[in-house]
Amino acid sequence: MKQLTILGSTGSIGCSTLDVVRHNPDSFSITALVAGKNVDRMVEQCLEFSPRYAVMDDAHSAELLRAKTARAG
Repeated sequence: MKQLTILGSTGSIGCSTLDVVRHNPDSFSITALVAGKNVDRMVEQCLEFSPRYAVMDDAHSAELLRAKTARAG
């Protein structure tokens, strides 16, 4: 199994890459997701792929991500 870090996971190429992962779960796992400011999409991705690391571009977005993922479970 290949472990991936997706830079720009909330953008179009990142979302397309995650679609490939979604359709090939036995071949890939997500180690880290990195995104700019789209916190809502990043929350969805974190809940679906359970990365070990989730990184946002700035501290405010990171804090929002932390709070939203904690509420979501």
